[in-house]
Amino acid sequence: MYTLIIVDDEEAVRESIREKIDWEAHGFELIGSYGDGREALDSLEIRVPDVIITDISMPHMDGLALAAAIADRYRDITVIIMTGFGEFEYAKQAVKLKVYEYVMKPVGHHEFTGILQHLRKELDEKRLRNEDLSRLQSQLNMSMPLLREQFLERMVTSEVKKEEILNKFALFHLSLPGPHYMAATLDVEEFMYPMAAKISSETELLRFAVYNIVHEIFELEQGGIVFRTRDERIGIIFSGEMPYLILAVQKYAEQALQCIEKYVRVRVSIGIGRPYRTMEELSKSYSEAGSALDYRFMVGKNKIISIEDIVHGKGKLQVHHAEWERKLIAALKTGNKELFARLLNDWMHELRASQSSVDRCYIYVQRLLVAIIQVFEDSGHDALEAADILGQVRAYKTLDEIKGWLELLCLQLFEQVMMKMAQDVDSLLIRSEVYILENYQNDNLSLNEVAQHVYMSMNYFSGLFKQKKGQSFIEYVTWIRLAKAKELLTETNLKAYEIAAKIGYSDPQYFSVIFKRHHGMTPKEYRSASREGSSLE
Repeated sequence: MYTLIIVDDEEAVRESIREKIDWEAHGFELIGSYGDGREALDSLEIRVPDVIITDISMPHMDGLALAAAIADRYRDITVIIMTGFGEFEYAKQAVKLKVYEYVMKPVGHHEFTGILQHLRKELDEKRLRNEDLSRLQSQLNMSMPLLREQFLERMVTSEVKKEEILNKFALFHLSLPGPHYMAATLDVEEFMYPMAAKISSETELLRFAVYNIVHEIFELEQGGIVFRTRDERIGIIFSGEMPYLILAVQKYAEQALQCIEKYVRVRVSIGIGRPYRTMEELSKSYSEAGSALDYRFMVGKNKIISIEDIVHGKGKLQVHHAEWERKLIAALKTGNKELFARLLNDWMHELRASQSSVDRCYIYVQRLLVAIIQVFEDSGHDALEAADILGQVRAYKTLDEIKGWLELLCLQLFEQVMMKMAQDVDSLLIRSEVYILENYQNDNLSLNEVAQHVYMSMNYFSGLFKQKKGQSFIEYVTWIRLAKAKELLTETNLKAYEIAAKIGYSDPQYFSVIFKRHHGMTPKEYRSASREGSSLE
Protein backbone atom coordinates (compact mmCIF):
# COMPACT_ATOMS: atom_id res chain seq x y z
CA MET A 1 0.00 0.00 0.00
CA TYR A 2 1.42 3.38 -1.07
CA THR A 3 0.63 6.64 0.78
CA LEU A 4 -0.68 9.76 -0.94
CA ILE A 5 -1.69 13.40 -0.18
CA ILE A 6 -3.77 15.90 -2.16
CA VAL A 7 -2.87 19.62 -2.38
CA ASP A 8 -5.43 22.07 -3.83
CA ASP A 9 -6.69 25.44 -2.64
CA GLU A 10 -10.28 24.48 -3.60
CA GLU A 11 -11.80 22.33 -0.88
CA ALA A 12 -14.53 21.10 -3.23
CA VAL A 13 -11.91 19.73 -5.61
CA ARG A 14 -10.12 17.98 -2.74
CA GLU A 15 -13.37 16.44 -1.51
CA SER A 16 -14.37 15.37 -5.00
CA ILE A 17 -11.07 13.57 -5.58
CA ARG A 18 -11.20 11.97 -2.12
CA GLU A 19 -14.77 10.68 -2.54
CA LYS A 20 -14.76 9.55 -6.16
CA ILE A 21 -11.68 7.31 -6.06
CA ASP A 22 -11.53 3.89 -4.35
CA TRP A 23 -7.94 4.39 -3.18
CA GLU A 24 -7.46 1.01 -1.49
CA ALA A 25 -8.67 -0.83 -4.58
CA HIS A 26 -5.82 0.79 -6.49
CA GLY A 27 -3.24 0.15 -3.77
CA PHE A 28 -3.12 3.62 -2.20
CA GLU A 29 -3.88 5.12 1.21
CA LEU A 30 -4.94 8.78 1.34
CA ILE A 31 -3.20 10.19 4.43
CA GLY A 32 -3.79 13.95 4.05
CA SER A 33 -5.25 16.83 2.14
CA TYR A 34 -3.91 20.45 2.17
CA GLY A 35 -5.01 23.85 0.86
CA ASP A 36 -1.64 25.24 -0.25
CA GLY A 37 1.93 24.19 -1.02
CA ARG A 38 3.47 25.59 2.18
CA GLU A 39 1.10 23.64 4.41
CA ALA A 40 1.78 20.44 2.42
CA LEU A 41 5.55 20.96 2.55
CA ASP A 42 5.44 21.46 6.34
CA SER A 43 3.52 18.19 6.73
CA LEU A 44 6.40 16.30 5.17
CA GLU A 45 8.39 16.94 8.36
CA ILE A 46 5.98 14.56 10.13
CA ARG A 47 5.29 11.96 7.47
CA VAL A 48 6.60 11.58 3.94
CA PRO A 49 4.11 10.13 1.44
CA ASP A 50 4.96 8.15 -1.66
CA VAL A 51 2.81 10.35 -3.96
CA ILE A 52 1.66 14.00 -3.96
CA ILE A 53 -1.17 15.20 -6.24
CA THR A 54 -1.06 19.00 -6.39
CA ASP A 55 -2.72 21.90 -8.17
CA ILE A 56 -0.47 24.56 -9.72
CA SER A 57 -2.28 27.78 -8.89
CA MET A 58 -2.37 28.18 -5.08
CA PRO A 59 -1.62 30.97 -2.56
CA HIS A 60 1.61 31.14 -0.50
CA MET A 61 3.36 28.36 -2.52
CA ASP A 62 2.13 27.18 -5.89
CA GLY A 63 2.39 23.63 -7.23
CA LEU A 64 5.54 24.21 -9.25
CA ALA A 65 7.35 25.73 -6.25
CA LEU A 66 6.22 22.76 -4.16
CA ALA A 67 7.47 20.36 -6.85
CA ALA A 68 10.82 22.18 -6.92
CA ALA A 69 11.19 21.92 -3.12
CA ILE A 70 10.28 18.23 -3.22
CA ALA A 71 12.78 17.57 -6.06
CA ASP A 72 15.47 19.20 -3.93
CA ARG A 73 14.70 17.58 -0.55
CA TYR A 74 12.48 14.51 -1.11
CA ARG A 75 13.59 12.88 -4.32
CA ASP A 76 11.70 9.63 -3.73
CA ILE A 77 8.27 11.34 -3.77
CA THR A 78 6.31 11.04 -7.03
CA VAL A 79 4.52 14.30 -8.02
CA ILE A 80 1.38 14.59 -10.19
CA ILE A 81 0.39 18.15 -11.16
CA MET A 82 -3.18 19.24 -11.98
CA THR A 83 -3.95 22.59 -13.56
CA GLY A 84 -6.74 24.48 -15.20
CA PHE A 85 -4.28 26.33 -17.38
CA GLY A 86 -2.93 25.05 -20.65
CA GLU A 87 0.08 27.29 -20.97
CA PHE A 88 3.10 25.60 -22.50
CA GLU A 89 5.50 27.20 -19.99
CA TYR A 90 3.84 25.36 -17.10
CA ALA A 91 4.23 22.04 -18.86
CA LYS A 92 7.86 22.78 -19.69
CA GLN A 93 8.69 23.60 -16.07
CA ALA A 94 6.92 20.45 -14.89
CA VAL A 95 9.09 18.35 -17.21
CA LYS A 96 12.23 20.05 -15.87
CA LEU A 97 11.18 19.20 -12.32
CA LYS A 98 10.70 15.55 -13.36
CA VAL A 99 7.00 15.63 -12.48
CA TYR A 100 5.47 12.20 -13.05
CA GLU A 101 2.24 13.42 -14.74
CA TYR A 102 0.83 16.77 -15.86
CA VAL A 103 -2.99 16.67 -16.25
CA MET A 104 -5.65 19.22 -17.12
CA LYS A 105 -8.65 19.94 -14.88
CA PRO A 106 -11.27 18.72 -14.64
CA VAL A 107 -9.83 15.20 -14.41
CA GLY A 108 -12.31 12.45 -15.28
CA HIS A 109 -12.72 9.37 -13.06
CA HIS A 110 -11.57 7.02 -15.82
CA GLU A 111 -8.50 9.11 -16.58
CA PHE A 112 -7.54 9.38 -12.91
CA THR A 113 -7.85 5.66 -12.20
CA GLY A 114 -5.80 4.95 -15.32
CA ILE A 115 -3.02 7.21 -14.03
CA LEU A 116 -3.14 5.52 -10.60
CA GLN A 117 -2.98 2.01 -12.10
CA HIS A 118 0.00 2.94 -14.22
CA LEU A 119 1.67 4.71 -11.29
CA ARG A 120 1.18 1.73 -8.97
CA LYS A 121 2.80 -0.56 -11.51
CA GLU A 122 5.82 1.71 -11.75
CA LEU A 123 6.01 2.11 -7.96
CA ASP A 124 5.92 -1.70 -7.59
CA GLU A 125 8.76 -2.04 -10.07
CA LYS A 126 10.69 0.73 -8.33
CA ARG A 127 10.21 -0.96 -4.95
CA LEU A 128 11.47 -4.27 -6.34
CA ARG A 129 14.49 -2.52 -7.84
CA ASN A 130 15.21 -0.81 -4.54
CA GLU A 131 14.87 -4.09 -2.66
CA ASP A 132 17.25 -5.74 -5.12
CA LEU A 133 19.70 -2.86 -4.78
CA SER A 134 19.39 -2.96 -1.01
CA ARG A 135 20.01 -6.70 -0.98
CA LEU A 136 22.99 -6.32 -3.30
CA GLN A 137 24.35 -3.50 -1.15
CA SER A 138 23.94 -5.66 1.94
CA GLN A 139 25.72 -8.54 0.23
CA LEU A 140 28.45 -6.17 -0.92
CA ASN A 141 28.89 -4.83 2.60
CA MET A 142 29.14 -8.38 3.93
CA SER A 143 31.61 -9.28 1.17
CA MET A 144 33.76 -6.17 1.53
CA PRO A 145 36.28 -7.72 3.96
CA LEU A 146 36.75 -10.71 1.64
CA LEU A 147 36.92 -8.51 -1.48
CA ARG A 148 39.44 -6.30 0.31
CA GLU A 149 41.67 -9.25 1.15
CA GLN A 150 41.38 -10.70 -2.35
CA PHE A 151 42.40 -7.39 -3.91
CA LEU A 152 45.32 -6.85 -1.53
CA GLU A 153 46.62 -10.36 -2.15
CA ARG A 154 46.34 -9.82 -5.91
CA MET A 155 48.08 -6.45 -5.61
CA VAL A 156 51.14 -7.98 -3.90
CA THR A 157 51.31 -11.14 -6.03
CA SER A 158 50.74 -9.77 -9.55
CA GLU A 159 51.08 -6.61 -11.63
CA VAL A 160 48.30 -4.12 -10.82
CA LYS A 161 48.22 -0.66 -12.40
CA LYS A 162 48.35 2.45 -10.22
CA GLU A 163 44.91 3.61 -11.39
CA GLU A 164 43.27 0.40 -10.18
CA ILE A 165 45.18 0.54 -6.90
CA LEU A 166 43.96 4.08 -6.23
CA ASN A 167 40.36 3.21 -7.15
CA LYS A 168 40.32 0.14 -4.91
CA PHE A 169 42.00 2.03 -2.07
CA ALA A 170 39.17 4.57 -2.27
CA LEU A 171 36.53 1.80 -2.35
CA PHE A 172 37.98 0.00 0.67
CA HIS A 173 38.96 3.21 2.52
CA LEU A 174 42.65 2.31 2.50
CA SER A 175 45.60 4.67 2.71
CA LEU A 176 49.36 4.37 2.23
CA PRO A 177 50.76 7.92 2.08
CA GLY A 178 54.30 6.88 1.07
CA PRO A 179 56.78 8.01 -0.14
CA HIS A 180 58.38 4.55 0.20
CA TYR A 181 56.60 1.21 0.44
CA MET A 182 57.55 -2.23 1.73
CA ALA A 183 55.90 -5.55 2.52
CA ALA A 184 56.21 -8.36 5.03
CA THR A 185 54.54 -11.74 5.46
CA LEU A 186 53.87 -13.76 8.61
CA ASP A 187 53.36 -17.50 8.89
CA VAL A 188 52.02 -19.42 11.89
CA GLU A 189 54.43 -22.26 12.59
CA GLU A 190 53.74 -23.93 15.89
CA PHE A 191 50.88 -24.06 18.40
CA MET A 192 52.20 -24.41 21.94
CA TYR A 193 48.85 -25.80 23.14
CA PRO A 194 49.14 -29.55 22.34
CA MET A 195 45.47 -29.94 21.34
CA ALA A 196 45.27 -26.77 19.25
CA ALA A 197 46.91 -28.30 16.19
CA LYS A 198 44.46 -31.21 16.27
CA ILE A 199 41.15 -29.30 16.60
CA SER A 200 40.33 -27.20 13.54
CA SER A 201 38.06 -24.79 15.46
CA GLU A 202 40.85 -24.13 17.98
CA THR A 203 43.34 -23.64 15.17
CA GLU A 204 41.09 -21.13 13.41
CA LEU A 205 40.49 -19.24 16.65
CA LEU A 206 44.21 -18.98 17.36
CA ARG A 207 44.93 -17.85 13.79
CA PHE A 208 42.27 -15.14 14.21
CA ALA A 209 43.90 -14.04 17.47
CA VAL A 210 47.27 -13.81 15.70
CA TYR A 211 45.68 -11.71 12.94
CA ASN A 212 44.10 -9.36 15.50
CA ILE A 213 47.45 -8.70 17.18
CA VAL A 214 49.19 -8.00 13.87
CA HIS A 215 46.25 -5.84 12.73
CA GLU A 216 46.34 -3.80 15.93
CA ILE A 217 50.11 -3.25 15.88
CA PHE A 218 50.63 -2.55 12.18
CA GLU A 219 47.28 -1.11 11.02
CA LEU A 220 45.37 0.48 13.89
CA GLU A 221 48.41 1.94 15.64
CA GLN A 222 50.83 2.57 12.77
CA GLY A 223 48.69 3.07 9.67
CA GLY A 224 49.83 0.04 7.72
CA ILE A 225 47.57 -2.47 5.98
CA VAL A 226 47.14 -6.06 7.18
CA PHE A 227 45.34 -8.86 5.33
CA ARG A 228 45.01 -12.64 5.28
CA THR A 229 45.98 -14.73 2.26
CA ARG A 230 44.67 -17.96 0.78
CA ASP A 231 47.71 -19.91 1.99
CA GLU A 232 46.86 -18.90 5.59
CA ARG A 233 49.64 -16.36 5.87
CA ILE A 234 49.23 -12.74 6.96
CA GLY A 235 50.34 -10.01 4.57
CA ILE A 236 51.56 -6.63 5.82
CA ILE A 237 52.19 -3.52 3.69
CA PHE A 238 53.61 -0.34 5.12
CA SER A 239 54.77 3.08 3.98
CA GLY A 240 56.90 5.91 5.30
CA GLU A 241 60.09 7.91 5.04
CA MET A 242 63.48 6.24 4.73
CA PRO A 243 65.36 5.09 6.77
CA TYR A 244 62.62 5.23 9.42
CA LEU A 245 60.47 2.85 7.39
CA ILE A 246 62.91 -0.08 7.62
CA LEU A 247 63.53 0.48 11.33
CA ALA A 248 59.80 0.79 12.03
CA VAL A 249 58.85 -2.43 10.25
CA GLN A 250 61.62 -4.31 12.08
CA LYS A 251 60.53 -2.83 15.42
CA TYR A 252 56.84 -3.64 14.99
CA ALA A 253 57.64 -7.12 13.68
CA GLU A 254 59.59 -7.82 16.87
CA GLN A 255 56.72 -6.44 18.94
CA ALA A 256 54.22 -8.66 17.10
CA LEU A 257 56.42 -11.74 17.52
CA GLN A 258 56.68 -11.20 21.27
CA CYS A 259 52.98 -10.42 21.80
CA ILE A 260 51.83 -13.43 19.78
CA GLU A 261 54.07 -15.80 21.72
CA LYS A 262 53.13 -14.26 25.07
CA TYR A 263 49.36 -13.88 24.70
CA VAL A 264 48.35 -16.49 22.12
CA ARG A 265 51.16 -19.00 22.78
CA VAL A 266 51.80 -19.44 19.09
CA ARG A 267 55.18 -19.28 17.36
CA VAL A 268 55.44 -17.42 14.08
CA SER A 269 58.10 -16.26 11.65
CA ILE A 270 58.07 -13.00 9.69
CA GLY A 271 59.78 -12.33 6.36
CA ILE A 272 60.54 -8.72 5.33
CA GLY A 273 61.12 -7.40 1.79
CA ARG A 274 63.00 -4.32 0.55
CA PRO A 275 61.49 -0.79 0.38
CA TYR A 276 60.40 0.61 -3.02
CA ARG A 277 59.36 4.01 -4.34
CA THR A 278 55.93 3.12 -5.80
CA MET A 279 52.90 1.12 -4.68
CA GLU A 280 53.04 -0.85 -7.94
CA GLU A 281 56.39 -2.28 -6.75
CA LEU A 282 54.91 -3.71 -3.56
CA SER A 283 54.65 -7.04 -5.40
CA LYS A 284 58.47 -7.13 -5.57
CA SER A 285 58.79 -6.41 -1.88
CA TYR A 286 56.18 -9.05 -1.00
CA SER A 287 57.92 -11.66 -3.17
CA GLU A 288 61.18 -10.88 -1.35
CA ALA A 289 59.40 -11.21 1.98
CA GLY A 290 58.25 -14.69 0.95
CA SER A 291 61.80 -15.64 -0.04
CA ALA A 292 63.07 -14.35 3.30
CA LEU A 293 60.44 -16.40 5.12
CA ASP A 294 61.49 -19.52 3.20
CA TYR A 295 65.03 -19.01 4.54
CA ARG A 296 63.86 -20.20 7.97
CA PHE A 297 64.69 -23.56 6.38
CA MET A 298 68.27 -22.67 7.28
CA VAL A 299 67.97 -20.53 10.41
CA GLY A 300 65.03 -22.21 12.14
CA LYS A 301 61.58 -21.11 13.26
CA ASN A 302 60.25 -18.21 15.35
CA LYS A 303 62.47 -15.69 13.57
CA ILE A 304 62.26 -12.30 11.83
CA ILE A 305 64.18 -12.62 8.57
CA SER A 306 64.92 -9.70 6.25
CA ILE A 307 65.75 -10.25 2.59
CA GLU A 308 68.82 -8.08 3.19
CA ASP A 309 70.21 -10.73 5.55
CA ILE A 310 70.18 -13.46 2.93
CA VAL A 311 72.90 -14.43 0.48
CA HIS A 312 71.14 -16.24 -2.37
CA GLY A 313 72.35 -19.05 -4.57
CA LYS A 314 76.14 -18.80 -4.26
CA GLY A 315 77.22 -21.04 -1.42
CA LYS A 316 80.40 -20.11 0.40
CA LEU A 317 81.30 -23.79 0.82
CA GLN A 318 80.86 -26.65 -1.61
CA VAL A 319 78.71 -29.51 -0.35
CA HIS A 320 80.18 -32.89 -1.31
CA HIS A 321 76.79 -34.53 -1.41
CA ALA A 322 77.83 -37.82 -3.05
CA GLU A 323 80.38 -38.51 -0.31
CA TRP A 324 77.90 -37.67 2.46
CA GLU A 325 75.29 -39.89 0.83
CA ARG A 326 77.72 -42.81 0.60
CA LYS A 327 78.66 -42.53 4.27
CA LEU A 328 75.07 -42.13 5.49
CA ILE A 329 73.75 -45.07 3.48
CA ALA A 330 76.67 -47.25 4.61
CA ALA A 331 75.87 -46.44 8.24
CA LEU A 332 72.20 -47.18 7.57
CA LYS A 333 72.90 -50.51 5.90
CA THR A 334 75.25 -51.64 8.65
CA GLY A 335 72.74 -50.72 11.35
CA ASN A 336 75.12 -48.23 12.99
CA LYS A 337 72.68 -45.78 14.58
CA GLU A 338 75.30 -43.73 16.41
CA LEU A 339 77.39 -43.21 13.28
CA PHE A 340 74.32 -42.32 11.22
CA ALA A 341 73.18 -39.70 13.76
CA ARG A 342 76.65 -38.16 13.89
CA LEU A 343 77.00 -38.08 10.10
CA LEU A 344 73.51 -36.61 9.67
CA ASN A 345 74.28 -33.85 12.17
CA ASP A 346 77.60 -33.05 10.45
CA TRP A 347 75.94 -33.01 7.02
CA MET A 348 73.23 -30.60 8.19
CA HIS A 349 75.93 -28.36 9.67
CA GLU A 350 77.74 -28.30 6.32
CA LEU A 351 74.51 -27.47 4.47
CA ARG A 352 73.94 -24.46 6.73
CA ALA A 353 77.53 -23.30 6.37
CA SER A 354 77.31 -23.59 2.57
CA GLN A 355 74.50 -20.99 2.43
CA SER A 356 73.00 -22.92 -0.46
CA SER A 357 69.56 -21.86 -1.67
CA VAL A 358 66.53 -23.45 -0.03
CA ASP A 359 65.64 -25.26 -3.27
CA ARG A 360 69.17 -26.64 -3.57
CA CYS A 361 68.96 -27.99 0.00
CA TYR A 362 65.65 -29.69 -0.77
CA ILE A 363 67.28 -31.31 -3.81
CA TYR A 364 70.15 -32.65 -1.67
CA VAL A 365 67.67 -34.09 0.83
CA GLN A 366 65.57 -35.64 -1.93
CA ARG A 367 68.64 -37.30 -3.45
CA LEU A 368 69.44 -38.85 -0.08
CA LEU A 369 65.81 -39.96 0.20
CA VAL A 370 66.04 -41.75 -3.15
CA ALA A 371 68.94 -43.78 -1.76
CA ILE A 372 67.02 -44.38 1.49
CA ILE A 373 64.00 -45.54 -0.52
CA GLN A 374 66.23 -48.13 -2.20
CA VAL A 375 67.21 -49.42 1.24
CA PHE A 376 63.50 -49.43 2.13
CA GLU A 377 62.70 -51.61 -0.86
CA ASP A 378 65.66 -53.91 -0.19
CA SER A 379 64.30 -54.45 3.31
CA GLY A 380 60.92 -55.57 1.96
CA HIS A 381 58.80 -52.38 1.96
CA ASP A 382 56.26 -51.75 -0.77
CA ALA A 383 57.54 -49.44 -3.53
CA LEU A 384 54.52 -47.12 -3.27
CA GLU A 385 54.97 -46.83 0.49
CA ALA A 386 58.60 -45.92 -0.05
CA ALA A 387 57.82 -43.44 -2.82
CA ASP A 388 55.35 -41.64 -0.53
CA ILE A 389 58.31 -40.70 1.67
CA LEU A 390 59.73 -38.58 -1.15
CA GLY A 391 56.56 -36.48 -1.29
CA GLN A 392 56.65 -35.69 2.42
CA VAL A 393 59.92 -33.75 2.53
CA ARG A 394 58.44 -30.40 1.40
CA ALA A 395 56.06 -30.46 4.36
CA TYR A 396 59.03 -29.71 6.62
CA LYS A 397 60.08 -26.06 6.71
CA THR A 398 63.47 -26.17 8.42
CA LEU A 399 66.61 -28.30 8.32
CA ASP A 400 66.06 -29.14 11.98
CA GLU A 401 62.60 -30.54 11.18
CA ILE A 402 64.00 -32.57 8.28
CA LYS A 403 66.81 -33.86 10.49
CA GLY A 404 64.32 -35.05 13.13
CA TRP A 405 62.10 -36.62 10.48
CA LEU A 406 65.04 -38.46 8.86
CA GLU A 407 66.14 -39.77 12.25
CA LEU A 408 62.66 -41.19 12.95
CA LEU A 409 62.39 -42.58 9.44
CA CYS A 410 65.76 -44.28 9.60
CA LEU A 411 65.06 -45.62 13.09
CA GLN A 412 62.38 -47.77 11.44
CA LEU A 413 64.85 -48.75 8.75
CA PHE A 414 67.47 -49.74 11.29
CA GLU A 415 64.97 -52.19 12.76
CA GLN A 416 64.17 -53.55 9.29
CA VAL A 417 67.85 -53.84 8.41
CA MET A 418 68.62 -55.70 11.63
CA MET A 419 65.67 -58.07 11.06
CA LYS A 420 66.87 -58.75 7.54
CA MET A 421 70.37 -59.35 8.81
CA ALA A 422 69.08 -61.90 11.30
CA GLN A 423 67.26 -63.72 8.50
CA ASP A 424 70.32 -63.73 6.23
CA VAL A 425 73.05 -64.48 8.77
CA ASP A 426 74.33 -67.62 7.06
CA SER A 427 74.51 -66.06 3.62
CA LEU A 428 76.17 -62.96 5.05
CA LEU A 429 78.76 -65.06 6.86
CA ILE A 430 79.52 -66.92 3.65
CA ARG A 431 79.92 -63.55 1.90
CA SER A 432 82.28 -62.41 4.65
CA GLU A 433 84.39 -65.59 4.31
CA VAL A 434 84.58 -65.16 0.55
CA TYR A 435 85.62 -61.54 1.02
CA ILE A 436 88.34 -62.62 3.48
CA LEU A 437 89.63 -65.26 1.06
CA GLU A 438 89.75 -62.66 -1.71
CA ASN A 439 91.47 -60.00 0.39
CA TYR A 440 93.60 -61.73 3.06
CA GLN A 441 96.73 -60.70 1.09
CA ASN A 442 95.96 -57.08 2.04
CA ASP A 443 97.85 -56.28 5.25
CA ASN A 444 95.23 -53.58 6.02
CA LEU A 445 92.29 -56.00 5.99
CA SER A 446 90.22 -55.16 9.08
CA LEU A 447 87.17 -56.32 10.98
CA ASN A 448 85.39 -53.03 10.20
CA GLU A 449 86.06 -53.38 6.44
CA VAL A 450 84.53 -56.86 6.29
CA ALA A 451 81.57 -55.78 8.50
CA GLN A 452 80.79 -52.89 6.15
CA HIS A 453 80.99 -55.23 3.17
CA VAL A 454 78.15 -57.33 4.62
CA TYR A 455 76.23 -54.27 5.95
CA MET A 456 76.68 -54.99 9.65
CA SER A 457 78.00 -52.94 12.51
CA MET A 458 81.51 -53.94 13.53
CA ASN A 459 80.53 -55.09 17.03
CA TYR A 460 77.53 -57.06 15.80
CA PHE A 461 79.57 -58.77 13.07
CA SER A 462 82.42 -59.60 15.47
CA GLY A 463 80.12 -61.33 17.96
CA LEU A 464 78.13 -63.12 15.27
CA PHE A 465 81.28 -64.35 13.49
CA LYS A 466 82.75 -65.85 16.67
CA GLN A 467 79.40 -67.42 17.57
CA LYS A 468 79.03 -69.12 14.19
CA LYS A 469 82.68 -69.97 13.41
CA GLY A 470 83.91 -70.80 16.89
CA GLN A 471 86.84 -68.44 16.54
CA SER A 472 87.36 -64.70 16.37
CA PHE A 473 87.80 -62.73 13.16
CA ILE A 474 91.55 -62.31 13.82
CA GLU A 475 91.95 -66.01 14.58
CA TYR A 476 90.15 -66.92 11.37
CA VAL A 477 92.19 -64.56 9.18
CA THR A 478 95.40 -65.82 10.81
CA TRP A 479 94.33 -69.41 10.14
CA ILE A 480 93.67 -68.62 6.45
CA ARG A 481 97.00 -66.82 6.05
CA LEU A 482 99.04 -69.53 7.77
CA ALA A 483 97.32 -72.27 5.74
CA LYS A 484 98.37 -70.44 2.58
CA ALA A 485 101.88 -69.96 4.01
CA LYS A 486 102.27 -73.72 4.58
CA GLU A 487 101.16 -74.35 1.01
CA LEU A 488 103.71 -71.89 -0.37
CA LEU A 489 106.49 -73.23 1.86
CA THR A 490 105.84 -76.77 0.64
CA GLU A 491 105.24 -76.14 -3.07
CA THR A 492 107.47 -73.14 -3.90
CA ASN A 493 110.99 -71.87 -3.31
CA LEU A 494 109.80 -68.39 -2.28
CA LYS A 495 111.75 -66.89 0.58
CA ALA A 496 110.01 -66.37 3.92
CA TYR A 497 109.74 -62.58 3.49
CA GLU A 498 108.18 -63.07 0.02
CA ILE A 499 105.61 -65.49 1.42
CA ALA A 500 104.88 -63.04 4.27
CA ALA A 501 104.11 -60.30 1.72
CA LYS A 502 101.84 -62.60 -0.31
CA ILE A 503 99.68 -63.57 2.67
CA GLY A 504 99.21 -60.11 4.20
CA TYR A 505 102.14 -59.64 6.58
CA SER A 506 104.27 -56.61 5.80
CA ASP A 507 106.70 -57.51 8.63
CA PRO A 508 108.56 -60.83 7.91
CA GLN A 509 109.75 -61.05 11.52
CA TYR A 510 106.19 -60.85 12.80
CA PHE A 511 105.18 -63.53 10.28
CA SER A 512 107.88 -65.86 11.65
CA VAL A 513 106.76 -65.25 15.25
CA ILE A 514 103.10 -65.98 14.43
CA PHE A 515 104.02 -69.06 12.37
CA LYS A 516 106.16 -70.54 15.17
CA ARG A 517 103.48 -69.81 17.77
CA HIS A 518 100.93 -71.86 15.82
CA HIS A 519 103.16 -74.63 14.43
CA GLY A 520 106.02 -74.95 16.92
CA MET A 521 108.72 -74.22 14.31
CA THR A 522 109.90 -71.40 12.10
CA PRO A 523 108.90 -71.21 8.41
CA LYS A 524 112.41 -72.36 7.45
CA GLU A 525 112.22 -75.37 9.77
CA TYR A 526 108.75 -76.21 8.41
CA ARG A 527 110.02 -76.23 4.81
CA SER A 528 113.00 -78.46 5.69
CA ALA A 529 110.80 -80.90 7.57
CA SER A 530 108.26 -81.08 4.76
CA ARG A 531 110.92 -81.93 2.20
CA GLU A 532 112.54 -84.56 4.42
CA GLY A 533 109.19 -86.24 4.85
CA SER A 534 109.03 -85.65 8.59
CA SER A 535 105.69 -85.39 10.34
CA LEU A 536 104.52 -81.77 10.52
CA GLU A 537 101.59 -82.28 12.85
